[in-house]
Amino acid sequence: METLITNDISQMAKKGPCIDFLFAYTDHDIEKMLSFCDPNGSVYFKPLGEDGKGTIGELGKGLWSSLLDAFPDIATTVHASVADGAAIRCQVLIKGTQAKDFAGIECKGNGFNSDHIFVFRLNEDNRINKIEIEWDHADFARQLQA
Repeated sequence: METLITNDISQMAKKGPCIDFLFAYTDHDIEKMLSFCDPNGSVYFKPLGEDGKGTIGELGKGLWSSLLDAFPDIATTVHASVADGAAIRCQVLIKGTQAKDFAGIECKGNGFNSDHIFVFRLNEDNRINKIEIEWDHADFARQLQA
């Protein structure tokens, strides 16, 4: 994925809340992450199927809280951010070391290193109202159980 280089201020401004959200994720600041979102907006953790669908303020907050609790050293690196029409796609590397059981995966103290794709959509108030997240869940689980 190529990084979009543009002088279009509206395209760059659209990315702001999304990048700020990801920086707050890196800082382990869930409340700040949520401050860029409509809590009633939708979130979809694609590899989890129907169980991965819900609202940002409930499912998103709950999953991110559990994730940060189970992986206290989690770190994110944004590799690319592209405004694609109404969507903002971010390629993000997430890594961390498991300190507690998480989502049915027993803690063995192993780490993971996983590429994620976040697709954000913003409402008219420039707040995130839709997030879709994709990653290779089988590889994630394999790394933790190795």
